[in-house]
Amino acid sequence: MLLKNQLSIKHIIKKSISGNENTLFLMIHGYGSNEKDLFSFTKNLPEDFFIISIQGLYSIGTDKYSWYDIDFDNEKKFINIIQAKKTIEKISFFIHEAIKEYQLKQNPIWICGFSQGAILSYAIALKNSDKIKKVIALSGYLENSILPKKINYYTDLEFFISHGKYDPIIPVNWVKKGLKFLKQKKIFSLFYKEYDSGHTLNNINYQDLIHWIKEKHIYSDVKNKNFNHE
Repeated sequence: MLLKNQLSIKHIIKKSISGNENTLFLMIHGYGSNEKDLFSFTKNLPEDFFIISIQGLYSIGTDKYSWYDIDFDNEKKFINIIQAKKTIEKISFFIHEAIKEYQLKQNPIWICGFSQGAILSYAIALKNSDKIKKVIALSGYLENSILPKKINYYTDLEFFISHGKYDPIIPVNWVKKGLKFLKQKKIFSLFYKEYDSGHTLNNINYQDLIHWIKEKHIYSDVKNKNFNHE
């Protein structure tokens, strides 16, 4: 694990075992955390993932970062929309940079975010849905005001969405509004489950997540092999 500075966003990586045809698995941490947070997942992820965990753009304390400002006391201004949109552009650009720098596959890309990172993951995936095919949104929600105006190639997106029933920061009803939006857009491959937890992942949530990743990864491998032999 090494903090990389040569691209537009600081990040840490874990290279795949295979060494070729690497699939990008991008991690986006939550507010007040850092790039090491979700990186603990790597020990349970498929070995042919090229894992990149990025560091927030704004420092808010020692080893604490954010992607945009949050007003916890104002639901209507919970998100700094201008900052969030700029961050979406920067991460989208970083994805293209990373693909070139590390010689990764253009498609599919996996994206995994927690809380603020999950909110961004929805928007980044819909903006780059020609490349991003698997979206993991943990303890976040879909924010309409930061979505791209035009969304193409989205019907083959697959989502893992989880939330704590007792989340004091992001209410469950915010998440359910996003589910309704995705279904209206005919995105039907949705795993959604609520857990007996707050603004965090409990053990059952984590086990479900790893199971979903491995199941989707195996299916994608089989599908690609069958396609290549046709």
